[in-house]
Amino acid sequence: MRVLVVTSPWPTHYFVMQPLAGAFRAAGHEVLIAAQASMSDLVTRSGLPMVAIDGDVDLVGIRRRTLSRELQAREKPAQAAGGEGNEVFDSWREATLSNLDSVVEFAGAWLPDLIVADTMSPAGLVAARVLGIPGIRHLWGWDFLGSVEGEKLLSVLPGFYEPYERYGLKVTGDPATRTVDPCPPSLQPPGSPTRISMQYVPYNGPGSVPSGLPPRAEGRPRICLTWGRSITRIIGDKAFLLPQIIRAVDGIDADFVVAIDPADRDGLGELPPNVVALDAPPLHLLLDTCDAIVHQGGSGTVYNAIRYGLPQLAITHMADQDNISAALEKSGAGIHLRSEEATAEAIRRAVARLVDDSGIAHAAARLRAEMLSQPAPAQVVAELEQLAASASRPRD
Repeated sequence: MRVLVVTSPWPTHYFVMQPLAGAFRAAGHEVLIAAQASMSDLVTRSGLPMVAIDGDVDLVGIRRRTLSRELQAREKPAQAAGGEGNEVFDSWREATLSNLDSVVEFAGAWLPDLIVADTMSPAGLVAARVLGIPGIRHLWGWDFLGSVEGEKLLSVLPGFYEPYERYGLKVTGDPATRTVDPCPPSLQPPGSPTRISMQYVPYNGPGSVPSGLPPRAEGRPRICLTWGRSITRIIGDKAFLLPQIIRAVDGIDADFVVAIDPADRDGLGELPPNVVALDAPPLHLLLDTCDAIVHQGGSGTVYNAIRYGLPQLAITHMADQDNISAALEKSGAGIHLRSEEATAEAIRRAVARLVDDSGIAHAAARLRAEMLSQPAPAQVVAELEQLAASASRPRD
């Protein structure tokens, strides 16, 4: 069968989807990734073919433009569906639907049997409805659409169904046939019956096992420090907290490994003797040598750390980071500090707890076991094969 995977121009979203796309191909299916041209190198280096879709957007620029409203909605989530929250939703539509006609047109020409769409690529779900085939939403983080409460949210978001109406479709409720979720279920709000749990398999881009990493010192914990670039690009340099974190942990009896983009390396300043910086290694190739991690609360980083059973400290700036990090803290497997709470003393206390609190380590091990018990991507492919077969139509 043919599977069209529609992804947003946000690399970490594609990273979460790549294992399922690869599993479809390994099962013998024809897979094609639809994305804007700026994603071409990243997608093709992952080993999958791509078609460039018109409608390039600057997601970072859009989020910068509405940052103040997004931060206000973060403080007043109950008002996020109306008033100031409408502007945030309008920017979401601008960011995700500029390629609507191109996606629908290409899908109509290529005739896939199944479409898998990133949450930030709703055009894929529209195309699936137009073609009368299953449309699968693929989550990359905390679920705000495919949950039990999700349909209530959809019903009050102004214009949510307009893209479907534009093609003469009457859609109510959740437009996705199924929602694939790589998050451990205990961290998510209760799911609708159409949610499919899938084990998170780390993919963080091509790369090699990090070189230049000193041998483990016996009896000394090793802690990874990392910080995604997206939050800094949206908010600015004030959101780049790694230098403050390094100063805050100075003197803690542990070794620290900083996984950092080379472009940000100079911003760290002079490093203490127990801190080493590595230039952008694929995160999963580093974490199995570590005992804990400090990061910015991005879902991909949270999932990688869960996979390796690491206690986590998440320091967050945005609502999507808050949601997954608060759920992590509630599980007992990590500590969540909002950026305004992240004083040097608070960071130091939290990192010391990651090292010393056996309860956090045990909860992290439980969360890892939960993740590993979820169905592998190959099993999810088998379930979606049956779904597509039940909706199949004869080909010319």
